[in-house]
Amino acid sequence: MGDNYTMASNHNGSVALDTSHTNSMIDFVEGDTFKPFIIPIVGLLAGFVMMAVPKVATAGKLVLYFGAQSFMNIFMGWVFRTHVTVAKGPIPGSSVVLKEDLHGCPVGFALTAMQQLISFFCFLILYAALYATPYKITPKKISSIKEVVSILIFGCVFAMNI
Repeated sequence: MGDNYTMASNHNGSVALDTSHTNSMIDFVEGDTFKPFIIPIVGLLAGFVMMAVPKVATAGKLVLYFGAQSFMNIFMGWVFRTHVTVAKGPIPGSSVVLKEDLHGCPVGFALTAMQQLISFFCFLILYAALYATPYKITPKKISSIKEVVSILIFGCVFAMNI
C-alpha cells in the first residue's frame, strides 16, 4: 500500500483509510489555519462569560476586547499575507522572471488603520441596525474612578496593539 494510508491499512488490506478523505474538520483543527485563532476564541468566550457575572463584568469587557482585537489582528494579517503583491511572470523594467506569485505586503501601521476602518464601519452598521429598536446604543456617563481606570487601561491596551 502507498504512503497515503493510515494504520487502518494493517487489516489485511480489507480496510484502508485514505488520508485525502479524512474528516475536513479534523484537518482544519490540526492544520495551521485554526491554530492562530485559538487564543482569540478563548478570549471572546471568556469575555462573554465574564460579562454575564456582574462582579467581573468590567474585566470581562477588557478580555472581550483582547479577544476581538486578537481575532482582528489575525484576520488582517491573513488579508495582507494572501494579497498577491507581484504576479508571477516577467517583472516590468527588469529581466527577472518570477516563477511564483509574491504574496504579502509591509503591514506596519496599515494593519491598525485597516482594523480601525473595518471596525468603524461594523460599528456604524450595528448602530444603524439598532437605532430604531429598544436596544439603541446610547453613551453611558462615566460615574466612578473604576470606570475611568478601565477606560485608561482600555486605551493602553489599544496603544500596545499598535
